[in-house]
Amino acid sequence: RERAVVALASRTQQFSPTGKYKADGVLETLTLHSLACYEDLVTFLQQSIRQFEVGPYGCILLTLSAILSRSTELIRQDFDVPTSHLIGAHGYCTQELVNLLLTGKAVSNVFNDVVELDSGDGNITLLRGIAARSDIGFLSLFEHYNVCQVGCFLKTPRFPIWVVCSESHFSVLFSLQPGLLRDWRTERLFDLYYYDGLANQQEQIRLTIDTTQTISDDTDNDLVPPLELCIRTKWKGASVNWNGSDPIL
Repeated sequence: RERAVVALASRTQQFSPTGKYKADGVLETLTLHSLACYEDLVTFLQQSIRQFEVGPYGCILLTLSAILSRSTELIRQDFDVPTSHLIGAHGYCTQELVNLLLTGKAVSNVFNDVVELDSGDGNITLLRGIAARSDIGFLSLFEHYNVCQVGCFLKTPRFPIWVVCSESHFSVLFSLQPGLLRDWRTERLFDLYYYDGLANQQEQIRLTIDTTQTISDDTDNDLVPPLELCIRTKWKGASVNWNGSDPIL
């Protein structure tokens, strides 16, 4: 929270590739902009937002900006294992990259704080999780299947926006009520909006969540939309009304 680096593509080649590095049309055109004031960062991003939104390299620029802002040295220290990666098999982003974008630290886990594992021979392994309440949340279908446990620092973010890991890609749930997570009474009956960019979604999907009516866990999971299973990792047993939209199976 002291310095940010924003990577932007230029129209000119900034250096000549040598050695093992081969030109890819992106990295050799980058210019790096370092900002030490939050207000200056916001202004600079507003002026440059077109590169991220409609430019061909927006995803790459965002990722590189996050990496350089954290620094490669600190990212390696964030990993549970120094040989971890930000990009996994088949080009998928790893949990470390997701956490870097959500929280600013490339830790390997989604539970709260740090867990110590004692192997019994005096060796203790530290598994690093989320250190503080995140601005943006995270929900995972893997938690429904007991593969991981998402801590409250991600489940109850400062803003009612959640990145959702389900069906091999990421989508977004959000509420239009900024104060949704500040008063438990507002979580009795509320709306969440769903957006899946990979599906080229054109129509609005509004889900009404009712936590006063509980759904049994015995329901055949094959007939339950995975998104509902993700929602119930946060609001256990809640009923989900798709309000006329076709449930995504």
